[in-house]
Amino acid sequence: MENSAIDVIMITKNSASHSPIFEKCLRSIYREIPVKRLLVIDAFSKDETLKILKKFPKVEVHHLMGNRAVARQYGIQQVETDFFMFVDDDVILRKNWFKVAQRHITPKIGLIWGWDKVTNPHARNRMKVMYYLRRMDEYSLMLRNFINRGGLHDTLIRLEAVKGIEIPKDLHVYEDWYIKFFVEKRGYKAIAPRDVWCYHHLSPKYTLSLLTQIASLQKKYGLQSDFI
Repeated sequence: MENSAIDVIMITKNSASHSPIFEKCLRSIYREIPVKRLLVIDAFSKDETLKILKKFPKVEVHHLMGNRAVARQYGIQQVETDFFMFVDDDVILRKNWFKVAQRHITPKIGLIWGWDKVTNPHARNRMKVMYYLRRMDEYSLMLRNFINRGGLHDTLIRLEAVKGIEIPKDLHVYEDWYIKFFVEKRGYKAIAPRDVWCYHHLSPKYTLSLLTQIASLQKKYGLQSDFI
């Protein structure tokens, strides 16, 4: 797939307001990925999100009201290229992201996740505690999380590996786990190489209500995961 343009999917909802690096994220996508189309699945943003998107070429905005599972399912259904990417609105891709990821592709690879180097100071301090408690370096901790629950914030996926997928609509979180699970169930490998990564301005906001919903989904689907 060398030099092959691919579709890129991004989910947005007032991203210009919620992600302090939204425009930088878009620039990194066009710098590092051979974009055929940027498929933006937008939940009717009311801020400057759509205005910023107009600065970039090959953008297709699809307005859709729904949670992350619904948005990702819809995005996959719009893909026209053999490989595609999910990129979240709060990441900056490393230099040569796509070129490096290509080196890891074999016929059995269905998904390549770019692990995240967290940049938000508050979240990063929490991460340092996890490094210490688990006696792991940054990559090893992220790899552990990927094995347990997957990840999609900068992820290259073979379209054939998700053919026929129907993401459960109640997965407003853990939709990343389900996609990884589905890819592996179809006989493909999901990998997270050490040299494929992004900078992630992680700003988790966990309310009691959200944590309760997360616990409910963990129980329903038999999941184990650390939210860091």
